[in-house]
Amino acid sequence: MATKKQTVTKSAGKGSTGKGSGKSAFDSTSSKKGGDSGARKGRAVQVKQPKPWGLILTFSAVGVVALGLIAAAVFVVWDRSQPPEGMTDFYGDYANYSEASKAVADGDITVEDLEYPWVLQQTHVDGQDWDGTNPTYELTPPAGGNHLSRWQTCTGSVYAAPIVDGNAVHSLEHGAVWLTYDPALVDGDGIAQLSEKIQGRDYSLMSPYPEQGAAVSMQAWGVQYQTNELDDPKIDEFLDFYIQNADNAAEANATCTNGVTTTIEDQAMS
Repeated sequence: MATKKQTVTKSAGKGSTGKGSGKSAFDSTSSKKGGDSGARKGRAVQVKQPKPWGLILTFSAVGVVALGLIAAAVFVVWDRSQPPEGMTDFYGDYANYSEASKAVADGDITVEDLEYPWVLQQTHVDGQDWDGTNPTYELTPPAGGNHLSRWQTCTGSVYAAPIVDGNAVHSLEHGAVWLTYDPALVDGDGIAQLSEKIQGRDYSLMSPYPEQGAAVSMQAWGVQYQTNELDDPKIDEFLDFYIQNADNAAEANATCTNGVTTTIEDQAMS
């Protein structure tokens, strides 16, 4: 059985632990815990996030597609600047009307220095002193040269009979393409097939040209292509490339409307 003294001593010991050294031990523990907590609060906890591979792959694919589209656009522009193969041009050392005319303007050459001077000759022959004689051409059908002051309407126009060369050449000066066919070599179905390429296509016209020597002949200013194949893909290539080609139109952006709509037969009957 404990004595009173022992009881008091135990009580003192408990009190001492609670208020004295006990407090110090608690404070030390608390301080340690508080310090760790403060350290943890002072540092940002970095959580490693997984990379958004889905978005990365999506944007990469979009970038590849965009680059592909840009490359395709550049190729189209480049390809549009290259004439179709197999065409006959009459500019000699020069690529087109634009280059040849610039060489003359810069004084590098004269028109007469060209092998075919007519590619830069654009005089209207039916002036004040005109005797009514239509101009003649060394190339058949013609693809440029001096011509009449009125152009042949070339708004996808299909003429059933031959037209005057001098009017058609003026249409070429405006950037039109003239499709001619030899009626001895192309029958009704063939004429209809060729007509579909021209009808409704602005800056183009079509007419028969007897004895031209080839089934189909294509003319732009200073350029010609002839073929005996109605399905020749170069017919369409010629139309696509030379219609309103700024480098090859002697008078680019001039109109094809309100020109002559009559044929040689019409004029003979009037």
